[in-house]
Amino acid sequence: ENLGIIVAEGERLKHLINDVLDLAKLEAGKVPFTREPVDVSEVIRHVMSASVGLLQDKKVDLTTRIEGRLPEIVGDRDRLIQVLVNLVSNALKFTEQGSVTCRARMQGRSIVIEIIDTGIGIPEAEQHKVFENFNQIGGTLTNKPKGTGLGLAICKHIVESHGGRIFFVSKPGAGSTFTFTLPIA
Repeated sequence: ENLGIIVAEGERLKHLINDVLDLAKLEAGKVPFTREPVDVSEVIRHVMSASVGLLQDKKVDLTTRIEGRLPEIVGDRDRLIQVLVNLVSNALKFTEQGSVTCRARMQGRSIVIEIIDTGIGIPEAEQHKVFENFNQIGGTLTNKPKGTGLGLAICKHIVESHGGRIFFVSKPGAGSTFTFTLPIA
C-alpha cells in the first residue's frame, strides 16, 4: 500500500514538473508551435475516442456533436489535442453522472469548440481564478485527486497562441461549459 502511494506521488510530482516547465516555456515564448493544416473534426474525434477510458464506472454519456463540415485551421495538432484532453478530462473528473459533450461549429471566421458538462460547476467566488497558475478549483469541493493547477493556464496560452480565445460559464450544481475559438485557415 505504501509503495503504491510512493509511486502515485512520484507520478504526480513528475506531472507537476513537466507542467511547470511547459508553462514557463509558453510564457517566455520559447515553445515552437508547428504551423500545419489541422483537421479539427479529426482531432475532436481522436480525443473523444481516447477519453472513453476515463469514464470508468461513471454513469456519464460522452457525446461528440460536430455541426456541419469544419474547415481546416493552421496550427499545432499536438497542442490542440493537449487543450482538448485537458478540458475533457476536467469535465469528466467533476461529473459523476449526466453528460460531457464536445460540440464544434463554425461561427463567422472561427471554429468554436465547447466542452459542456453536467458536473458540480464552479463556485462564483472561485470563477475569477480559473485560468490562474497553480489554481485548484474543486480541490476543496471533492475528494478528487488534485492535478497541478496549471492545466487551464496552459490551455489559455495554447489557444491564445493560435489566435483564439478561451472562456467559460459555470453554475454551481449545474455544470460548466468551457469554450475556445480558433481562427480558420
